[in-house]
Amino acid sequence: MNRLINGKTLIKFFAASAVILTSITLPSCHDANASKEKAESSLGEPRPDDALRKLMRSLAEGDAPGFAALCVYPIIRPYPLKDIEDSLAMVDYFPILVDAPLQDRMRKGKLDEWTSYGWRGWSIGEDRPIWFDEGIQFIDYQSPAESGLRKMLAREELKTLAPAYRDGWTPVMTLIQTDGRSVIRIDSSGDSYRMMAFDNTVDVSGKPSMFLLGTLREEGSAGSRMFEFADSVGTKAEYSPDSELSDRVFFSGPNTDIKEMNVRQGYWRDVVRH
Repeated sequence: MNRLINGKTLIKFFAASAVILTSITLPSCHDANASKEKAESSLGEPRPDDALRKLMRSLAEGDAPGFAALCVYPIIRPYPLKDIEDSLAMVDYFPILVDAPLQDRMRKGKLDEWTSYGWRGWSIGEDRPIWFDEGIQFIDYQSPAESGLRKMLAREELKTLAPAYRDGWTPVMTLIQTDGRSVIRIDSSGDSYRMMAFDNTVDVSGKPSMFLLGTLREEGSAGSRMFEFADSVGTKAEYSPDSELSDRVFFSGPNTDIKEMNVRQGYWRDVVRH
């Protein structure tokens, strides 16, 4: 089950996923008494060469335990994939996460290709597939196998809904009321979003108890997300998954009995399974 993430991790994750400013050119530090050169970030922090070598070697050699030992958990995966919660789960998931192109890239990679982005950490290349800061914090890379698994799980989720709510939508997240009474799902269709609430979590294949359409707004340099929904009679809902209020959905409107709902992030297929 998804775990709420601390503020530092949230900031890093959504900054890494956002468009990043022009890369910083790093100077090399030469010391006659040193056995090697060490690059430094714009904040004066030395590049973690030993750790980055281990990272690249573990990927190049397909060393799942070695790679798992370098990760800071949970490692977030895009919904409806489940986050990787610990090193044992990473070892099991490694063959899906890591493919031959990524292995080959790390086999041919060089330390000088790793660039520091201040508090965002270190990453390699223009696409920045992996972020390292005192451990592997985020993995933006998706192998074809993982991308295929994600699409399959999305299709399976939508099949559990009534036919009228399936076509043209992609799952974004599931929110489960902390007392277990209700479940909310958010889906996207291009730049449009919907929120559907189901009061009966035993049967979510019928008509939702609430159906709202809305938009997604990203705020600040970290790209913090704010979902805003409404219906034709004035019911409104807001949810900010990257803020300190990520455990609550707020409601307003003339016919709204509940002003806020305490929730936790979860997985739709776990709800359906039970």
